[in-house]
Amino acid sequence: MAASDFKIIIAGGGPVGLTAAIALAKAGIRFILLERRSQVIIDAGSNLVMLPNGMRALYQLGLGDSLDKVSSALSNVDVFNHQGRYTGDLQWLNLLEQNFGAFPRVLSREDLTRILYEAVPEDARSNIYVNKKVSNITVEGESTIVHCADGTSYSGSAVIGADGVHSVIRANMRTLALAAGASEVNKEQPYLTTFRCLWFRVPSSTVNLKPGTTLETHGSGAATQLFVGEDSAVIGLYETLDEPTRVRFRFTEADEAAVVERWGNLALTAGGSLTLRMAYDRRIQSGLVSLEEGVTEHWSWDGRIVLVGDAAHKYTPSTGAGCNTGVLDIVTLANELHKVVSNAEVGAPSRQEMASAFNAYQKSRYAGVVDGCQRAGMVTSMTTWRTWKLWFLDQYVFSWHFVQRYLAKFVAVKYASMEVFSYIKATERMVGRHPWVNSFPASAKAK
Repeated sequence: MAASDFKIIIAGGGPVGLTAAIALAKAGIRFILLERRSQVIIDAGSNLVMLPNGMRALYQLGLGDSLDKVSSALSNVDVFNHQGRYTGDLQWLNLLEQNFGAFPRVLSREDLTRILYEAVPEDARSNIYVNKKVSNITVEGESTIVHCADGTSYSGSAVIGADGVHSVIRANMRTLALAAGASEVNKEQPYLTTFRCLWFRVPSSTVNLKPGTTLETHGSGAATQLFVGEDSAVIGLYETLDEPTRVRFRFTEADEAAVVERWGNLALTAGGSLTLRMAYDRRIQSGLVSLEEGVTEHWSWDGRIVLVGDAAHKYTPSTGAGCNTGVLDIVTLANELHKVVSNAEVGAPSRQEMASAFNAYQKSRYAGVVDGCQRAGMVTSMTTWRTWKLWFLDQYVFSWHFVQRYLAKFVAVKYASMEVFSYIKATERMVGRHPWVNSFPASAKAK
């Protein structure tokens, strides 16, 4: 294959897929992006929390000023029980700022996707196609061909599956691996669901809380998180299922109403001045979704397909790490692709070289992702008091500030070791008391 024929197909135009498009463009790698919806920038879904590690990667792409303008910094977390009694505060977000020089920030999915889309080089945006629902994948020689439901097909050197938790790319990767007699095959249903989430957005003005406010409610069977942004606040209710399941649910409006009926009197603020039902009645958007958890065992196949983000691993939202982890996947994967393309002796990299790059990507990311997934699930289980031991930890151990500070030291070590884009020059904007292990190429410390 000639170098000029080398091209990556990205399936999925969400934040992770768009980050991949920007990273590939900056690496000089041609791409096509296929999005199943009618447009990439869409006012849908819950707001997102960007942590310092994910933000740092996006800052390296030159998006810092744009992100700061449309997001709100989150700091101290006040915690209440189901009746609205104050039970303490969590300093995790403040400790992140002290260690790395930046608070986590909340912003709408629409704003994030707009910023990412506009960061794709203008001459490359013509390679982004909407209304492209992937139906199946075939292989022909060295080419991997993505077929869409509208009858179109696209040929590339490899496919990045950034198409979410119910990934069609992941399912097709499994089908191809089975047909080829591969020994390394993912489970058909790799994720386990122990919780469901009712999420809804309300105008910030209706909750009478200033932007940046972060509140949580902990208790038996359900927990909430509330993040207030400039224009809207997002509330997530995490409810424990009767039994964990691997079955995919498609919830109805009646299911959503039933959740509100069960938990409508649950306090979101001190003294129950704002209850879940009161906030829900002012909603702009809402949805009821399963909270799948897990990490797929195999992230790639045959140097042709590689998975990123929720297609490869899925967290509960309690730690806010999900989108950030997907962005960091792209950092590592883009570095491996840039390296293998740059080192190709003649023409484009071979399929064997691509397979090695994909394996290196998974090896670099896997242990940290598994740890992050387990930590997120643990937090959700603890805040919903799934067992008496978890209730005790939530109420009488992790509520102590010295415990939070002690654990934050371990988290800081993992945060500080995040990979950076090896081929993108940038100036460091995040400086705290804990130094980053990997500096930006040609970076300078912010004053």
